[in-house]
Amino acid sequence: MDKKALIIRFSSLGDVVLTSCLFQPLIDRSYKPYLLTHPPYGEIFKDDPRVEVIELRKDELFKNLERLKGFDLYLDMHKNLKTLLLKLILGGTWKSYSKESIRRRLAIKFKAFRTPYSVVDSYLRAIGEKGYRPSIVLSEDRLNRLKQTYGEGFVAISSGARYKKKRYPYFVKVAEKLRKKGIRVVFVGAQGECDGVEDAENLCGKLSLIDTAGIIKLAKIFVGNDSGLLHIARAVKTKAVQIYGGTHPTLGFSLFPEEGKVIIKNLPCQPCTLHGKGECKYKTYECLEIPPEIVVDEILKLTSQEGH
Repeated sequence: MDKKALIIRFSSLGDVVLTSCLFQPLIDRSYKPYLLTHPPYGEIFKDDPRVEVIELRKDELFKNLERLKGFDLYLDMHKNLKTLLLKLILGGTWKSYSKESIRRRLAIKFKAFRTPYSVVDSYLRAIGEKGYRPSIVLSEDRLNRLKQTYGEGFVAISSGARYKKKRYPYFVKVAEKLRKKGIRVVFVGAQGECDGVEDAENLCGKLSLIDTAGIIKLAKIFVGNDSGLLHIARAVKTKAVQIYGGTHPTLGFSLFPEEGKVIIKNLPCQPCTLHGKGECKYKTYECLEIPPEIVVDEILKLTSQEGH
């Protein structure tokens, strides 16, 4: 591979993980993929030999322009003022993806604009490809070490999400019901995201980001919100249950059918914001009032499928 392609995606975790759908098609076109992002997101590709990560803090970006020069192809998967400035400074051949920004904003107010859209598909269309999926390579050494310590075949739950309108409130009850059925549950995520967990193993805040990815890889099923760890599950090929609250699949981050199951109430007020910010205007958070039994049922269905 004598050509180099720089993929630019600064945040957030889920968005960065989804850019991994570009690695293989670029390699198939004889490009060496590089990824420009902010810390700590580059850590997730620490074991991945396909990509080289350039991880720069926000205040370092324009002080390290020499490192960003000389690429044969620049892929702007962020599309903001910062990347526009980089394009003007660096020159070269650039491609970017369709964010459908106007349509997505209209979808918040008008049902007619809640049309199918996938960020993964849009990333791929930027280079004229389709059908590839996000993927993260984890080393066998890492997986074996984690397996020896934590085992495998459990249900992994992540209760975290940046905003309240995206956080399903009944994960502890889901874990209790799974435990009563003899199913082992492991919670993963950041420190403080697993408060109240008693009937499951709590690894929140105890693992690095890439080791968390390893635990998700070792799980039989992953369950989470519309959040970053959900997209890690997609990338490590662990079937997932994705629970929607204030956001909606039309915004681009839904599982593909082969990746698992999406649970959403499809209320007229969904989505209420692009990213789930703010408080529920009705003060009810009705979108998140999904009985734990429904979530458990979908987990069991996926578990059954995985057993065949």
